Amino acid sequence: MQNIQWEKEVDVIVLGTGGAALSAAVAAADNGASVLVLEKTHQIGGTTAYSGGVPWVPLNHYMKDQGFSDNREQVIAFIKRLTLGRAEESMIERFVDKGHEIFKFLDEEAQVRFKTPKKYPEYYRNLDEALKDGTRSLDPVPFNLNLIGEWGMHLRQNPIFPPLTLEEGGAIGGIDFTVVAERMQNNIVTMGRSLVASLFKACLDRGVETILNTAGKELVMGENGEVIGLIAETLEGEKKYFKANNGIILASGGFEWNKQLTKAFLKMDITHPVSPPGNEGDALMMAMKAGAALDNMSEAWWYPAMVDPTFEYEDNVMAQLGGGRNGPNSIVVNKHGRRFTHEGTTYNDMPRTFFNFDPVNIEFPNEAPVWLIFDQQLKDRELIITMTPGDPAPDWVDQAPTLQELAAKVGVNAENLVDEVAKWNTYCDQQEDPDFHRGTIQFENLTGGGGNPEANLGKIEKGPFYALPIYLGALGTNGGPKIDENGRVLNFAGQPIQGLYAAGNASANPLGPIYPSAGGTIGPAMVFGFLAGEHAAKTNLIKSEV
Repeated sequence: MQNIQWEKEVDVIVLGTGGAALSAAVAAADNGASVLVLEKTHQIGGTTAYSGGVPWVPLNHYMKDQGFSDNREQVIAFIKRLTLGRAEESMIERFVDKGHEIFKFLDEEAQVRFKTPKKYPEYYRNLDEALKDGTRSLDPVPFNLNLIGEWGMHLRQNPIFPPLTLEEGGAIGGIDFTVVAERMQNNIVTMGRSLVASLFKACLDRGVETILNTAGKELVMGENGEVIGLIAETLEGEKKYFKANNGIILASGGFEWNKQLTKAFLKMDITHPVSPPGNEGDALMMAMKAGAALDNMSEAWWYPAMVDPTFEYEDNVMAQLGGGRNGPNSIVVNKHGRRFTHEGTTYNDMPRTFFNFDPVNIEFPNEAPVWLIFDQQLKDRELIITMTPGDPAPDWVDQAPTLQELAAKVGVNAENLVDEVAKWNTYCDQQEDPDFHRGTIQFENLTGGGGNPEANLGKIEKGPFYALPIYLGALGTNGGPKIDENGRVLNFAGQPIQGLYAAGNASANPLGPIYPSAGGTIGPAMVFGFLAGEHAAKTNLIKSEV
C-alpha cells in the first residue's frame, strides 16, 4: 500500500457526471471537501443529459409557489402503494423529507432552477393515493451554455429533444420552431442538458475538478477494509491511482449495456437500451468486489423501445421512445397474434407484462418483440418513431393491404390477429374494452384529462395495415449496491463499507422497482447523490466516523 504513487489526493472522488454525480459533487464541495470528478467518456452528462432532465420531488417549493398543495402522509402512502412492499419505509421517508430541502438549496445557493410544468399531471392520478392537482415533476429552466465556457463543447448531445422545455416541447403543445432556432443560435439548452449544465456550473463555481476519458476500474482498500482510493484507466489503457481521504461516490450509471451482467441479473435481456452507450456496470463490479450487498437487481427502468434501423447515435442503432400505442386505431399483440396487455400503461409498467410465463406451454408468450398493429388512420395522424404523417412509410415498416398478409409478413398467427382486431373493433363500438380496460387510466391520455373511450378507443379498419416491433428496452437499470439513508454502501451484514457511497443507477433504487411519475429516476438519484456528498465531506476516514 505504501508503494502506491498517487496521481492526485483529494477528500472526495465522484465517478460520473450525471445528475446523481454532480449533485454529490456540489454537496461535498459546499461542505468544504476537495472534490475530483472522473468521467469515463469524452462527454459530461451521462444518462441525465440524454434524458428529459425532469426530477420528481414531493413537497417541493415550486409547487407551493404556484398554489399547489402536497401532503407528506399522502405521498408516503402513494409511494408505498406503488412499491408493493419492496422498498424500506425509512428510505421512502428519507427521500420525502430531504428531497424538497435539497432542491430548495440547489435553487437558492447553486442556481439550479426549475419550474412546475403546467397541465402536466402525475402518471397515476387515477389511483386513490395519487396527487390530484398539479405535479411533483420539475422542468429545468433554459440554460445559457456559454456560462460553462469550453466545457459546453463536452456536454453530451441529446438526439431526441429539441431545445425546448418539457412544457414547450410537444408533451403539452406544439413545437415553436422560431424558439428552437433562436435557442440553437444563442447556445441555450433545456431539459437534461440544462440540468447537467447548471449543476456543472455549480461545480465549477466551487472549484470541483473534472477529468474526462478516465474510467474507474478498481477500488483500493485499506488495512481495515475501508475504501481509500481508486485505480482508474485512461482511453489509452494507462492506469492512474487517485487517493480519497473521505470517500468515493459511485454514480456512473447502471449496467444495461453489459450483456454479461444483464443476462446474469435481469428477468430478460435488454435488447435495446434507451440510454447512451457506456453504462456497462463499472460501479457495480467495483462494489461487488468490495463486498457490497445488492438489492433490486432484477429490475430496470423498463421501456417499450422502438427502432428506426437507419437512425444511429454514437455508432449504435438508437432505440427510441416510439409512439402510437396509447391512442385509437392500434393494439399490441404477442408472437401468437393475441393482445396481452393494456397498451397505454406507463412506459415502466407496460413491459412488465413481457415477463408473464405460460407453465403449460413452457414459454414466455409475450417475450419481445411484440407488435404494434395499426391502420392508415393512425399513420395519417401521429408521428411514430421517425415516420411522419403524410409521408410514405419507409422500407423498414411492414405493411399490407389485409391483416392476413400483414400477419404472414411479421410471423404471427393470422387467424388470431384477425380475431383480435375484430374484437377490438367491437369494443370500440361498445366504447368499452372489457379485456384490458383501455380508456380508463391517466397515462394513456396524460395531458388530455385522462383516459376515455373517445380518446383511446378507435377501430383498426382502414388499410393498408402496419406492424412495428416493440422491444424490451430500458432507460437504465436500477439495481445495485444497497445504500443507507446517507448513501453509504452496505455490506451483507448491513454495515457501511467505510469510504464507499453510491447513488443513481449505480445503486439500488431507494424506492424499489417503481417509477412514480415523470422524473422518477432523476429525483431519487439527485437526492441520495447530494446526501452522499454531504456525508462524505464530513467524514474523514482517519476519524472512522460511522
